[in-house]
Parts: sequence; C-alpha cells; structure tokens
Amino acid sequence: MRFAKGWGTHILAARGAKRWRTRIVSPRSNQRWRTQRGLWVVLLGPDGAGKSSVIAGLGSGVSAGFAGCERYHLRPVLGRRGQGNKPNTNPHAQTARGTLISVFKLIYLLAANWLGYLAMVRPRVARGMLVLFDRYFVDCVVDAKRYRVPASCRRLTELVAALVPQPDLCVVLDTPADTLQARKQEVTPAESQEQQKQYARLAAQLPNAAVVNATRPFAEVLDEVMDRIIEQHLARREKVLQLA
Repeated sequence: MRFAKGWGTHILAARGAKRWRTRIVSPRSNQRWRTQRGLWVVLLGPDGAGKSSVIAGLGSGVSAGFAGCERYHLRPVLGRRGQGNKPNTNPHAQTARGTLISVFKLIYLLAANWLGYLAMVRPRVARGMLVLFDRYFVDCVVDAKRYRVPASCRRLTELVAALVPQPDLCVVLDTPADTLQARKQEVTPAESQEQQKQYARLAAQLPNAAVVNATRPFAEVLDEVMDRIIEQHLARREKVLQLA
C-alpha cells in the first residue's frame, strides 16, 4: 500500500479552516494570536508508517492557522532551507561505528541540533510557522542500527536525546509489522515488529507524544494528525492568554 502525496492538502484546507473559524471567537483575539508562536512537530514511526506522506499531505499549514510550513529530515543544516527525506532502501546495511568515534559523533550531533534549532527552527516558530520534522534525534534510541550507533553507546545516546532541544509535539504513527512489510521491505519482518514495540514504548515515555493509528485510510490518519497539531496549538494559545 502506498500513500498518495499532496492530496491530503485539500482535506486540511476544508476541515482545518472550519475548526479555526469556530474556535477563534473574536477579531481581537485572532489578531493577538497571529503574533504568537507557531509549532514544532516531529513525526516518528517505523519504516512504512507513512511519515513522508502525512508531512506532504499537511501542505502549507496556512489553513490551520500557521504563517507557513517548513520541513526537515532529522535536523536542519545551516545553508540549506528545508530538507526532504533521501531514500534509503537498506538502512541497516552498514555496521556500527566504533565506540570512540560514536562518542565524538554524538557530541557533535548534540551541538549541531542545538545550532540548527537556534538558527533555523526557533526563528520560524517565533514567526508563527509550522515546522515539521521527518524523524528526529530520538530515533537513534529506537533504531540504533540505522544510525550506526553501537550498543556500548546506548546510555550516551539516551542522554543526548534528553539534552537536545525538545519539540512541541511528537506524533508517533503506530502500524503493525505486517502492514509495514506490505508497504516497505527495507528491514526484516522481525525488525519491523521490534520497531513497532520500541516506538510504542518511546511514546509512553515522552511527555508530549500523541500516538496515531496509521493502519486506517490515509484521509483519516491525516485528519487525526491535523487534529493533534491544532489541539496543541490551541493549548499553547490558551496558556499565553492566561499569562497575559
């Protein structure tokens, strides 16, 4: 099963605009809300869960009350505006790096993620944009083989995952192993099953995670992801208004 790209934008425009018309009650509050921050959302899930299709389906984010949308894969890189996911048909092909090299790599990634956040993510969120990530550093904890992290560095990886900037919302697309294998065969069935368990465990540990059942038709999955984003955005708005 393969998700179509882009057609979910029409669903977002129709349903998102309707929700925002009913929830923002006055021109004054609407004007005030436009000056507030946007949202940083990370999509997580095993290979074949549909992360890229959902991100494409969310479109520009304007109809959901955002000033625009920026997309990144894993982390922003200075000098590049937005990055798409580069296809990797065999993510576990390479062996893990040595412990010493991995330690330096993880320290570098900690610094690089903070730099990318301060230079690219935070300014866009401050301008009211929706910033979407296809995967994030915490993915290293779930799928260490993909990132060539040895078992000896697991605790350090978990520490770095706690120290990097944290998104406003993590959406975890939950999909059974047989469905994942029907969509993609980039990893073994056993690995797909293990990844599903690990992502479910991760979602239970993260304070800002929302689990979405991704086995349903794409329109329903996209609609729920949009709902979660809008709810989080509204919750932040209400918090700002209470503090004002």
